[in-house]
Amino acid sequence: MFNLAYVISSPYKDGKRVVWTNGSQFMTKLDHDTFDIVATLRLPGEDHADVLTHERLLTALDAKSSFDEKWAVVQKSGYPPISGVYTLLDKDNQYVVAGKGFIRVYGDSTPGDRLSGIVVKGQWDQPKDVTGEFIGMNMTFDGRIVLATSDGYVIALSRDFNDVKTIRLPGAEQEVPKQPKGLGWLRNSFAIDENGGIYIPSQHILHKVVWNGSKLSTSEQDGAWNEPFRNSLERGSGSTPTLVGFGNEPDKLVVITDGDKLMNVTAYWRDDIPSDWKQLPDAPSRRIAGLRPANFGDPKLTAAQSEQSVVTSGYGMVVVNNEPRNVPTSIIDDRLSKKMFIGYLAYLKEYQPRGVQKFEWNPKTRTLNPAWVNNDASDINGVPFVSTGSGTVYMMGARDDQWTLEGVDWATGASKFHYVLGGARFNSFYSQPVIDAEGRVMVSALYGALRLQPKP
Repeated sequence: MFNLAYVISSPYKDGKRVVWTNGSQFMTKLDHDTFDIVATLRLPGEDHADVLTHERLLTALDAKSSFDEKWAVVQKSGYPPISGVYTLLDKDNQYVVAGKGFIRVYGDSTPGDRLSGIVVKGQWDQPKDVTGEFIGMNMTFDGRIVLATSDGYVIALSRDFNDVKTIRLPGAEQEVPKQPKGLGWLRNSFAIDENGGIYIPSQHILHKVVWNGSKLSTSEQDGAWNEPFRNSLERGSGSTPTLVGFGNEPDKLVVITDGDKLMNVTAYWRDDIPSDWKQLPDAPSRRIAGLRPANFGDPKLTAAQSEQSVVTSGYGMVVVNNEPRNVPTSIIDDRLSKKMFIGYLAYLKEYQPRGVQKFEWNPKTRTLNPAWVNNDASDINGVPFVSTGSGTVYMMGARDDQWTLEGVDWATGASKFHYVLGGARFNSFYSQPVIDAEGRVMVSALYGALRLQPKP
């Protein structure tokens, strides 16, 4: 249950792969060819809930009942812990999981044998003086495991855990004590570029920390910076930063959606700001290269928010609207209640959010411009996935109170297909569909593993 991530291994010696996934109760390896279970490992600790409790929740969500009845069930179920959400797979096919107060490495019980069982290969425990929950995990290009906590600590671990470097983001010591209860100063993961730049959003600031191969730095002399973004809601960005511009592409940017009530797509210069660059109107920082409201083609729109990373390919950037329509008055306007509502009930057509919008960076004019809008498609709460091979953006949407897999044309924004999955059992719950090399779609349904086979 709560298997929200699928990671495909590199090939083993026999040329075959496995799919790693972890949930609230089991660590699992799936055969990449057949999707059959290869091995499982029972996870320590209390279960989030037993199977019968889950089934009752699903039945209640799909029932023809009032909102108040459904909301009571959601509140009783609660919000699953974020521990275990952040994972990565290293070059040795070892699965690294950020848990509650620890980092654990899982691997094959017989090294190199994909059909063998699952064992714990190692564990690093969070020091008491490094406070906050792990809110992101990634890996540098030289193989360091990087973590961040909700209290603003950044940690760089060697893969054997023998060398640990820690730094705290500027402003964290003063700002963290001011945060409302239940609201972390950091609440999103981060991106890492090929030069060791680590891009982390806090409540008001996008930070660049630099890993130089031996230490973490927040010094401007090492290329680090701290720049504000617009934040009228005072809740910070809803998105993990996304890198734009690689290799020989002339402009290197990092993009987020900001914290305004009507969010803006906000792109920053990653490295040196061009010497002739002038600060944009309404931009709180000269480092901001592009600032565009995500109004989904409606200049009168006053509110739109996303909890997803901006999805990019080349200089194209797609953002989705997760702001539900007709939010019931019984929803308390706080972060957790709204997130629970989006997480469980926004697939119902009365509340379903709509809107997908693409922006494009023009390196010749150095401007960020709207490209297209699709207001028929929905992405309820999941991270979109772009396939450059098929030119398709895959999203978890809904139609007629049923969860769907949606495909939108990357170039034009036209809807290409939709596939009806079913009721509450197929809730993506802030996760992402994953497309493998054979075009099969793995869906992180809230209550089980699912893979869709495309038609011939």
